[in-house]
Order: sequence, then structure tokens, then C-alpha cells
Amino acid sequence: MNVPERAEDLLPAYVAGELAERERARVEAALARSPRLRAELARYERLFALLAAARAQAAPAPPGLEARVVRRVAAGWRLRAAVALVEDLLGLYGRALVDYLGLGPEGVA
Repeated sequence: MNVPERAEDLLPAYVAGELAERERARVEAALARSPRLRAELARYERLFALLAAARAQAAPAPPGLEARVVRRVAAGWRLRAAVALVEDLLGLYGRALVDYLGLGPEGVA
């Protein structure tokens, strides 16, 4: 059984301009009768405007950025693992060496 949609449920498609003429007319008739529905429409219009502005401001990542980030994360992970190993193997001397070299937790990215 095909249940007709409420005018309120059609508001996003109305704002996006995706309704057929018959559905659009139904929504407009409901808007003329309902201040609450008009307020809801205004919210959707603001949302769509914000989304359009965000899309317009989005910039593609520079070529190679993803690979550089992955390499940097992997290098940081390996360095943290090495620091932990030195500290485990050499105890306090290892910790002192790590601190002296500036590789402690605050120095490891």
C-alpha cells in the first residue's frame, strides 16, 4: 500500500527543487495554511544555504598530501615504539637517553 507523504516530509525535496509539479503544489498549499510549516521551511532553507556555502569553500587536498600524512604517522609510530623499547631495555638509563635526545612523549609527534 502506498502511503502518501506528509507535506512536512517533502520539505527537503521542495527546497532542493526535486518535487514534481503536483507534489510542489501540495507543499505550497500546506505552507500557505501553516505558520509552523513555514518556520520548518525556513530552517531547511538555512541548512541548504549553509551546505552550499561549505561545498563552495571546500578545497581539494594538494597532490601527495595523503601519502605524506601516512608516512609521517607511520614514522611517528615507529619512533614511539623505538623509544618504548629503549626505555624497556635500558631502564632509567634508557629514559635519560630518550630525554637527552628529545625523543620523549612530548618530543615525538
